[in-house]
Amino acid sequence: MTRTQLLAAILVLVSALASTARVAAQDVNVEETPVLLVADEVVYDESLGIVTARGNVELSQGPRVLLADIVSYNRKADTVIASGNVSLMEPSGEVLFSDYVELNDKLKTGTINNFRGLLVDGSRLAAVQGRRTGGQRKELDKAVFSPCDLCKEDPTKAPLWQIKAVKVIHDEVAKDIIYEDATLEFYGFPVAYTPFLRHPDPTVDRRSGLLAPTMGISEELGVIYGQPYYYVIDETSDLVVEPRMHSTAGGILLTDYRKRFSRGELDMKTSLAYVEQSTDERESDEFDFEGHADWEGKFSLNPTWRAGFDFEQASQRTYLRRYNIGGPDVLTSRLYAEGFRGRNYTSVAAYKFQDLRGSSDPDDTPIVLPLAEYSHVGQPGRFGGRTSLDASLLALTRDSGGDTRRASAVTGWELPFTSDAGEIYTLNARLQTDAYYATDASALSNGDTETTGRAFPQLGLKWQYPLGRRSGTTTQVIEPIAGLVLGPRGGNPDEIPNEDSRSFEFDETNLFRLNRYEGVDRVTSGSHVNYGLRAGVYGDGGGSTEILVGQSYRFYGDGSFEEGSGLEEDLSDVVGALSVRPTGGPLTFTYRFRLDPEDATLNRNEVGFNFSQPRFYFGGNYVTLADNASSDLTGDREQLDLYGGVTLTDHWRIASNLTHDLSQGRSRLLRGRFGFTYVDECTLFGIDFERSNISDEDIEPDDRVMFRLILTHLGGLESK
Repeated sequence: MTRTQLLAAILVLVSALASTARVAAQDVNVEETPVLLVADEVVYDESLGIVTARGNVELSQGPRVLLADIVSYNRKADTVIASGNVSLMEPSGEVLFSDYVELNDKLKTGTINNFRGLLVDGSRLAAVQGRRTGGQRKELDKAVFSPCDLCKEDPTKAPLWQIKAVKVIHDEVAKDIIYEDATLEFYGFPVAYTPFLRHPDPTVDRRSGLLAPTMGISEELGVIYGQPYYYVIDETSDLVVEPRMHSTAGGILLTDYRKRFSRGELDMKTSLAYVEQSTDERESDEFDFEGHADWEGKFSLNPTWRAGFDFEQASQRTYLRRYNIGGPDVLTSRLYAEGFRGRNYTSVAAYKFQDLRGSSDPDDTPIVLPLAEYSHVGQPGRFGGRTSLDASLLALTRDSGGDTRRASAVTGWELPFTSDAGEIYTLNARLQTDAYYATDASALSNGDTETTGRAFPQLGLKWQYPLGRRSGTTTQVIEPIAGLVLGPRGGNPDEIPNEDSRSFEFDETNLFRLNRYEGVDRVTSGSHVNYGLRAGVYGDGGGSTEILVGQSYRFYGDGSFEEGSGLEEDLSDVVGALSVRPTGGPLTFTYRFRLDPEDATLNRNEVGFNFSQPRFYFGGNYVTLADNASSDLTGDREQLDLYGGVTLTDHWRIASNLTHDLSQGRSRLLRGRFGFTYVDECTLFGIDFERSNISDEDIEPDDRVMFRLILTHLGGLESK
């Protein structure tokens, strides 16, 4: 029911009343909705046909409520006049205020003096005079709009920003606010003028239009300006298009298409660039096309199966980093289907990779088609034991280098047992069987194709004895751990290629595992004993301190681990981890290490901390890693990462982070950023200063300043 219909129904009711007493609720047959009139006094002048309600007048029907000091209705002229502290509360949450309202033409048109409107999100719309036409449109003269809150100490002060216009139209059907001869003001000072401006009113969730621009200055790219446009295709899809220009490097067109289905969704990001090409001298007037794609789709086929795809590709190795588009070091394209049922998981997938690291050779990058995997975990048996099965089929090819076909199955059985004294025993049995058809499996194969297989059994027994003690407000736990792993020597012949176990790091997480490798191409051969000690102190207030230290000794067989891994000798490095959180408070501290027991050399040394309060946070990580032949990275590494942020006021905050390379005695800032941001109910403004000291082909060390400015209702996009 419209506002005018409500007033008409109420005043028809009032015209039938002649009592001067307070009026109670009455039911009328106006769209079968009860109407309530409350007033201190109601007078009906029968000769003039005027009904007048005075004193705390309240008219309501359903969620609509009209308040005023005086309301009168002239039945002959069909005119309603409300005066004195007039306010009308709409079902949408909108509240309109005025000193004087006059409505006619069956209450569909009228004038409002000193109009003020509080919209559903708290935005304010005010005017010297307004006209309402057709019950669906407000036309305001000398009007102002602002979503910003007023100053609590002095509400007469101008808000942070506002739009003033000679004329403002609020189209309640199209849900638009339209300005003619409009001026944008900040703190009452004009900064921009436009003869015409349109934006959606606060009730609109999605609407096509311009978004906040991308702005910045780069030493390498020059002035950066991008203007995104958001286009609503329909209720389930939209598109963002952003032409972005670099004054010294060319332009890029970025798009992001999103679509939701009843059982799936698409997100397709693409860019097409016409940009400067790199040369050995780093200066060139040649331009050419480049681009990238980052497409993702996922669909639920039924309660068991779902399928999807990921497609990631860049035309040049350095394209994404140079133009600050973002992305991982290795782009992964995948087509997959996977099913979940009970304790079973099945997956069939195909993979294609694009390695963007400078040390990579595109010809060595594999294509996986297919990779089929199946996993099953059995129900506990009569005595608590359970079986497991992990099976896979792999076909991997390269333009240059080895090709691999592999069928693998890892069958396991685990039986836990707890003694009356509290000792925990875990018995594990594992059998890995593999079949390979491989080309260039080793560096000495010279293109030979070989068929080989492997059956590798392991048996493990793990013992734990947690001992606890209560002292005051803390619980103290100490737990010695020991494990015996029995297995044959060998198990990693040269005929078996290594595709999924190339990067290995020995630490406390894989100390007690039967096979310490993450993949199946390599197995932990021989027999060894693992031992360690776990201890912890846990406070009632949430604080805790935990430490784990352990080591391994191989007493049978040759090691399968390479130099620098920490497991190349019979007696392994000592590994450990420490975690501290005092009193459950804002400080956390972690420390991880790997120590060579012969010369007490730290082959891994990692320290991290984080301190977080409601108004500030800071933290950092320091890591040193010795050269490890089992890792894709070569040489000793030493790096420091620091980050922090402070909320200066309710609206202002600053944040910073940096990455510093300390390897081989040097001190070099790799990346750094410092930014400050202002955020309130109507504005987001930020400046970020960025420094990159990384060189790679056409990427040179660069300094950038990026700007952000978002005004509520004038352009913004949020993922939901």
